[in-house]
Amino acid sequence: MGARGRLRGIGDAVTSAAGTVTSAAGAVTSAAAGAGRTVLNRGAAAGRSGMAASGDWAVGVLGTLPAPAAPATEEWEFSLGALVCRHPRVPAVTARALRPLDSIGALRFGPESVGFDGEDIPWQQVVRLQLHDAFSAMTTDGFDAEIDRVRDLLPPLPGRKWAVTKVVEGLGAVALAALETSGDQRLDSREVACEIVYRGAFGREKTLRAHLFTTALLAQQPEVAHSLVVTAESLGVPVLPAAPGRLEVGAAERVRALRRRTDAVAAQLSRAAEDEATTAVEGASGADELPAPPLTDTRPDAGPHGQGASVSTQS
Repeated sequence: MGARGRLRGIGDAVTSAAGTVTSAAGAVTSAAAGAGRTVLNRGAAAGRSGMAASGDWAVGVLGTLPAPAAPATEEWEFSLGALVCRHPRVPAVTARALRPLDSIGALRFGPESVGFDGEDIPWQQVVRLQLHDAFSAMTTDGFDAEIDRVRDLLPPLPGRKWAVTKVVEGLGAVALAALETSGDQRLDSREVACEIVYRGAFGREKTLRAHLFTTALLAQQPEVAHSLVVTAESLGVPVLPAAPGRLEVGAAERVRALRRRTDAVAAQLSRAAEDEATTAVEGASGADELPAPPLTDTRPDAGPHGQGASVSTQS
């Protein structure tokens, strides 16, 4: 073989080797990317703990809610009690016992009337709807206050502690879903019609402000929020914009703070339910009311040594 032939053979060998190296590098890169995705997925799964994971059933229910027409052609309604009734382990007969929850979380509107949290107002009495930033109601303090109201509202019945746990899970899951829907967006730019100004007795103006659940529901369901505003405008009811926000804490930090709080509450409620099952002291007389230990506040603005206000979740 001449020198030219040998050179051609060497060139072909080098080209073949380079192709092999390139192919191997591609395989390594693909494997590394796959491994990276696996690690990220495991990390995301590990991060879904406490209320976030246990409240997946509530987020699933929210994903099945039908969007109302804009403007609404029929009454649209959803409530905290209705959410809990969708839990697979809640029997249908429990619905009546959960009806009191409408007073802390319910949205109802249609061509004839509008209302929040158990109150219903004919549109002809409504003076205006006021938009507010959804962020203002979704605080750890607001969440703690709603937990106290849930305990006060639910009647003493068998399985009450479990029911309180599911209600709190649903409440926390809806609030977290609304916060996480914002992504990198500041929630003070997410305006929802969560205040109704209407004329009461003797023509005096009265105000009805939605609680945490209803505000979070409007923020998490933009089509519902849009329908409410369009329905009001179609009936000649003014809808006023929100005042400019002055919030200094971003949505990401608020999500982390609320997640820490809901996870702590979920853990305490779970311990209380386990203690109840172990001691078997539950009875129709309400003798199952066991004291719960004080809950350490994990909010960023907690007091010295990380101790904030003690919030009891005793059901």
